[in-house]
Amino acid sequence: MQGSARSLAWVMSFVVACSARGNDPPVPTDASTRTDVPAATDVPAATDVPAATDTPVAMDVPAAIDATMPIDRPAPVDVPVAMDAPMSGTSQQIAAVRATPIGTASLRVEGAVVTYTVPATLRGDGMVSATDPAGFFVQADRSGPALFVAVDPATLSPAPVPGDRVNFTVTRISSPTPATHWAAEIGGFVRTASGASIGALLQDVSGASDLVTGLLNYEHELITLTATITNDFGAGGVGFLQASIATAALPADPLLRLRIPIDVRTALGLRNGCRFTINATPMWRYDVTAQASVWNVRDVSGVTCPSPIVDAGTDTGRTDTGTPVGDDRVWVLRVGDGVTPLSGAAVPVNIEAYNGSTGTPVGSPIALPTTGSAGNQPLTLSGTAGAEGTLFRSLDGRWVTLGGYTHAVGTLGASGAQAQRVIARINAAGVVDTRTVLGSTVDRSAMRAVVSVDGSEFWSIHSGGSTGDVVYTPFGATMGTAVTNREVFRGLSLFGQQLLAAGSNPTASGVYATASLPRSAGGTIAPLPGFPLAMTLSPYGIAAFDRDGNGAADVLFLGDDRALLSGGGVQCWRLSGSTWSSVGNVSNLTNPIRGLTGRTNGANYVLYAVTGETRARLQRIEVDAATLTGAVTTVATAPLNTTYRGVAFAPR
Repeated sequence: MQGSARSLAWVMSFVVACSARGNDPPVPTDASTRTDVPAATDVPAATDVPAATDTPVAMDVPAAIDATMPIDRPAPVDVPVAMDAPMSGTSQQIAAVRATPIGTASLRVEGAVVTYTVPATLRGDGMVSATDPAGFFVQADRSGPALFVAVDPATLSPAPVPGDRVNFTVTRISSPTPATHWAAEIGGFVRTASGASIGALLQDVSGASDLVTGLLNYEHELITLTATITNDFGAGGVGFLQASIATAALPADPLLRLRIPIDVRTALGLRNGCRFTINATPMWRYDVTAQASVWNVRDVSGVTCPSPIVDAGTDTGRTDTGTPVGDDRVWVLRVGDGVTPLSGAAVPVNIEAYNGSTGTPVGSPIALPTTGSAGNQPLTLSGTAGAEGTLFRSLDGRWVTLGGYTHAVGTLGASGAQAQRVIARINAAGVVDTRTVLGSTVDRSAMRAVVSVDGSEFWSIHSGGSTGDVVYTPFGATMGTAVTNREVFRGLSLFGQQLLAAGSNPTASGVYATASLPRSAGGTIAPLPGFPLAMTLSPYGIAAFDRDGNGAADVLFLGDDRALLSGGGVQCWRLSGSTWSSVGNVSNLTNPIRGLTGRTNGANYVLYAVTGETRARLQRIEVDAATLTGAVTTVATAPLNTTYRGVAFAPR
């Protein structure tokens, strides 16, 4: 129920709680609970009732809940919508908890139904998020209120599961934002029954016009909702994405959003324009934002998306905030100090930013540290190792990643000399974080490229002589893990939940791929069917695209540093059935290519490439998809005694 009826239910619950304070009579218990359980006493006055409108606070975006961990709940049940009944005694108890100021408490809740559980999860930096912890949700009446208990279900005995009726005493209340209260600590937890119907508590809020303005009246309650995604996904916390959505009642409210794990969004193929239904999950919030949230693929059904899809694996051409329409902001890596001629010794590294469509520099270069400071490690590269220095923008668009060494500038034989291999992630403001190192896993091998989904974990490629490794490393770690069979690679990319690597080995050359993202030893990376089973190509950068809308890459552009007459430049490969085939090289190029990224441009493409010259150039290549004709513009040329390596779209 919406509007005034819901507000009246809240007001009545607070009146009951406040009037009970004077003589401390027993609080009525839900008639469905056991009669031999003592009723709660000493319910504190319901003071400081949260206002119906929220006040934003400057807090971090909630960290991710691991989408790979099981969520123990039954499938949603369709039940007839019934008229809201008067608020039960259990609901009055829940309302009293939510109306009580933060701090210690002694508030009994009896006969509440567990509607959803969320397991504990660690962020990439090893910290449990204070604003998105493990816990479980309880509710007693369809119209609420509901309560989030921020206590890991696994720490309770028996561990609560959806459909349980439970009793407990709230001993501490916390408030992650001014407008919401959680039960932060509980005691006396007892399960009194199991198998209760959570479907009887389910509300369809697709027609709720007060879902944002009256968010307090829906918070944590079990909902179903049908909506359409109305913009591109952006960051929604580590491991999560969010996008604005439209419902029948709220077609254009920017504070109504879908929040979803990156893995789940990829599995479902959700994007701007898709329509979907959330089956049965609690209504989440962040400050004033109403976040219709899911944690698992099973939480969503009825997905329909428009066709055709634009590129889902690289930049889709959307305009960055504050950037003129049509501007492609790109970053290119520059190695060398401009004074000392390049050699195999370690050199300083900078990132230059350009408006790719005009060639205009954007801001000052970003210098990678050459000495350690405040936990950050130095990051240098060899002056002549052409496969090092690949840049990659994370799939969530927030970071550019890069790998290097902790060598001091001038260290000879940088690629093979012993030192820590270090990973950098850099945000849109140019802030560099180089705290992540790989330990002894690859301490004598060349470090070539690093990719990431969201900056919380990384995959990197390394080579030493005739062997190579793919290594997985969480953010902030001090040791990496080799996760696939050994192959030598020069380029690395991500498409959804699949690693793509460019390599040339005696048994195959071209693009290799994993079936999923490996995080432990034993994964497999193998050549894509159709690429040569011999060392014939010399591949580096990869730009992958999904043009048929099925969520998988079906067009690949591949940078090759062989001479143009020998097949070098930019090759185009297309998937037909289960086999890849070459459809030719982009014409009109002036030089072989190493670094590569790109985006779609309607039916065509815009690629950004770094040439394989001694003093490399950053080029913009506009490609006609029908003819593979390229229109080439030089954006920048590396200064004397420097060269360019990797290129990526700037983070947002």
